[in-house]
Amino acid sequence: MKILHVNNVANVPEGLVKGLAKIGIDAQLYQPYTGIDKPGRLRKLSVITNRISDVRSLARQVHREKYDIVHIHYAYFGVLGMLGGYPYWLHCHGTDIRRNLDHPVYGRPTALSLMKAKHVLYSTPDLKTYADKLRPDAVFLPNPVQTDLFKPKDYSEPRGRILLISRIDKVKGIDIALGALEKLKARNPSVKIDAFAWGPDLDRFKGKDFINFIPRVRHEELGRLISNHQIVVGQFGLGILSMSELEAMACARPVVCSFDYQDWYDGAPPLVQAKDENEIIEQIERLLAKPKLCEEIGLASWDWVIKHHDYTSVAKKLAEMYKQG
Repeated sequence: MKILHVNNVANVPEGLVKGLAKIGIDAQLYQPYTGIDKPGRLRKLSVITNRISDVRSLARQVHREKYDIVHIHYAYFGVLGMLGGYPYWLHCHGTDIRRNLDHPVYGRPTALSLMKAKHVLYSTPDLKTYADKLRPDAVFLPNPVQTDLFKPKDYSEPRGRILLISRIDKVKGIDIALGALEKLKARNPSVKIDAFAWGPDLDRFKGKDFINFIPRVRHEELGRLISNHQIVVGQFGLGILSMSELEAMACARPVVCSFDYQDWYDGAPPLVQAKDENEIIEQIERLLAKPKLCEEIGLASWDWVIKHHDYTSVAKKLAEMYKQG
């Protein structure tokens, strides 16, 4: 079996390709043109030109290499398969259907991409509602965590150091998270709070003295950075576990977040649940006062990720889907 994954969204395709390779399946990753060129008058023309060229280049590769399955990530990128004239599987990740199905520009190509796909997968339980509108046969595939990159390390981290791992985006409930962390810092001045300087709402919070914005790091380095923190704070807007929360759990760190889909698993994840600012503060202060509890929750989190999201196990599930499809 020869598989091509297209478009590395949130490192999910990368994990799937590595997992498939570990179980003996020939899998490759192709990164299409997705970005915006440097600012300038010809920027839009350059974007269009690059994307047309990329459609042709990918189509030539698909037809030349004779892949058994082309697995495209991010909903409206299904147009690559439609324009290239080859069947494809389509994998949805979040905004690509949560927002784009009703988007004035992306709505139509997103809907067509879903309808024309041979099979449709989605990466978090909340997306079922959106996928079902056009593809009630869509299937949930857990996100693959690269558990050789993200794993427990010596639990001798600096006490009182917190990492906000969610991007700075109102969709992620960032106002709730940062509101709580600002109050937490006022009540616990010795606490140190880090967050990545990325996301569409970053400018609203730049210059705040209660939080230290740090540069994003390469995926290969993220596990080590997570392990330098005692507690990880996730998202409070969507009620899901994104790759960020899962990777933090795999590093055996307690994750404070909001998760609404416990019944999708045969055992609820050992998260530190919180919904509003007061609950977030209460839960973090409880963890700060009990380092041993942090360690216990963290190790339980690692075990849970291994059971439900290990990239090799997820790849085996996907391989079975390929064989049946």
